[in-house]
Amino acid sequence: MDQQTRRRRRSSGTTAATIRDVAREAGVSTATVSRVLAGNYPVAAATRERVMEAVNRLDYTANPYARGLSGAASGPIAVLLGDITGPSFAAIAQGAEREGRAEGRLCLVGTTDGDPERELALIELMREQKAAAVILPGGTWNTREYHRQIARYSSSLRASGGRLVLCGRPELENDTDAISIQYDNEAGAAAVARYAAQAGHRRFLLLPGAKGFSTADERLSGYRKALREARIDEDDVVVRHALYDRDQARRAVLDVFDTLPGPRRPTVVLCGADVMAAGALEALRSRGLRCPHDVSVTGYDDVPGARDLNPALTTVRVPYEDMGARAVRMALYEGVPGKPVHLRTELVVRDSVAPPPAPQS
Repeated sequence: MDQQTRRRRRSSGTTAATIRDVAREAGVSTATVSRVLAGNYPVAAATRERVMEAVNRLDYTANPYARGLSGAASGPIAVLLGDITGPSFAAIAQGAEREGRAEGRLCLVGTTDGDPERELALIELMREQKAAAVILPGGTWNTREYHRQIARYSSSLRASGGRLVLCGRPELENDTDAISIQYDNEAGAAAVARYAAQAGHRRFLLLPGAKGFSTADERLSGYRKALREARIDEDDVVVRHALYDRDQARRAVLDVFDTLPGPRRPTVVLCGADVMAAGALEALRSRGLRCPHDVSVTGYDDVPGARDLNPALTTVRVPYEDMGARAVRMALYEGVPGKPVHLRTELVVRDSVAPPPAPQS
């Protein structure tokens, strides 16, 4: 882009070039552009020269004050996780950090331990720090007061130039400030339940998660919808609520299998998280039951360790890392409040589901 073109672009009010434009022009990643501009990372001389030529041609500026003129805060990206050890949470944080780094933003991670009051306090702290985005991943407790408070903080955050991004959470009623990224939670649960029914299972144990938790409620709804369509008798469906926790899932499975007589026992366990499936497998092994020969097991999330379980776990893949990256992009550039983005889930078939054993005569 020559000097005359740059002047014409400025005078016409055309949107300024972004770091993505520079990366595309130079044929490199946004991370490489960020490293060249930071000047403190080793980058090949030829690559550095190509990037700087693209910067000059596009008249790109990484000046944070210039960014601030567009309405976005110049502060960090904050990701508030319920549990820093959860693989799905970690994947969201990784996607957000990668995207934030490419945009020259510091990414901060905080944990709430599932405490709504701590979450609200952290949002307020991030507002005071002029955060460009506060990302809230995962489910939440469905209470009217909590939603009202979150909506209030969302408005306050936007007034300071930042954006609240809800990842996999219910949209807030009458909220015009928060950005929402959803995924087909109910559809994913329906897909895995349908697959188990098509394999011949007629007696189910459902472990969707904690009762009243938005993610668990949606997964239970998906399971039930698919089982109704498959004409599974409700008397043959057992539901146990537990946290997304290995030990709680193990205890729930033991309670059911130690209580119900053999002919009434479930032949498949549908777990609302892969970590719960690991607990279910442990419980079955402790009672001498083999998966999938005696009892099939499914998970949800497709965390990195799902394929390493024995047997490899049939589960539902959620694009968590992509969700984190999109949250940053939408907060900085693309997001339209009140117009949620929906990501697809995917059934991943491995080895933990087989037809149920033949009834013993």
